[in-house]
Amino acid sequence: MKITFKSSLTILITIFSIFLVFLLNDEGEIPILFNLLTFAGIYGLAAIGLNVHFGLTGLLNFGHAAFMGLGAYVTVLLIPHAAGREGVVITTGLPFFLALLIGIISAALFGLLLGLPAIRLRGDYLAIVTIAAAEIFRLLVRDLESVTGGVYGIINFSNSLQQYRSGFIDNFASANDLNPSQIWIAFLSWTSIILVLLLLRRLTNSPWGRALRAVREDEDAVRALGKNAVWLKLQSFMLGAGIAGLSGVFLAFNYGTIQVSTFVPILTFYVWAIMILGGVGSLTGPIFGSIIFWVIISETNGIAQLIFENANGQQIAGVRFVLVGLLIMLLMIFRPSGLMGKKEELLLDVK
Repeated sequence: MKITFKSSLTILITIFSIFLVFLLNDEGEIPILFNLLTFAGIYGLAAIGLNVHFGLTGLLNFGHAAFMGLGAYVTVLLIPHAAGREGVVITTGLPFFLALLIGIISAALFGLLLGLPAIRLRGDYLAIVTIAAAEIFRLLVRDLESVTGGVYGIINFSNSLQQYRSGFIDNFASANDLNPSQIWIAFLSWTSIILVLLLLRRLTNSPWGRALRAVREDEDAVRALGKNAVWLKLQSFMLGAGIAGLSGVFLAFNYGTIQVSTFVPILTFYVWAIMILGGVGSLTGPIFGSIIFWVIISETNGIAQLIFENANGQQIAGVRFVLVGLLIMLLMIFRPSGLMGKKEELLLDVK
């Protein structure tokens, strides 16, 4: 594989970001690093799904949290769990991997359901519809307490996945004083990233993938060639939504509880920031973008101490988003296509 200046620079920045974890922490660096890599894997997977929507097809989706949430809720509700104010225990359920498959399909079908009336919209109109859909989903989950647990959430479901944990995970976690449950989630999320990237690489190099990029560049030309642009966009919406649903499942199991407050609009914008950092239209870009993003988010305390001598909580919170914002601004100035993106792959003038 040819190593370009762009990929070399990205790898160096990523390595430096990981080095900051050791630089800014006197002890406990390994647990912090694996916590960071777990979230990076989960959010990187979500950003890959968003990249299918925007990077490959040019669809402005600002409701990505809803796809993540639906995949998580459907999966968890189909396995043994306890939900609601009274903690009603449901002891029966489907095998985890069957429930996971149904959760992913449900997220994809939600993408189809949302796309059917909205996909003909362009640019900011589509963005508004997806934001509204995400808020409707969040409010429904909050109000349907008898099913979803409402604001009290769902607990006691983690064992459905952890029972499949391999012995080498336990041995590794014990040797390095790590949480074996989190290491298992990290392993599954990064394995899923590899499998999804292999699938997407195959798809993007196919006539279907070239048709998606053609829809992004000039939808009218695609129609003139006899292609069904609406169906292509629906397929893209479903694929990206299914990937987001999978990442939402991992996020819920990493927390060990599922709350309506998890799938809020800021989650979507985290994923957008990761995609922009990594490079719009780049398959591997979201991986690097996610690691860099989570170094900034998780290590804000140490960075704030370098900037302010006695940083308080409010200053730390401000520094966190200032740093992310500055990094995105610098990238848009010097590398508008992101770390791994290409100028020809970046769609700024969304019609």
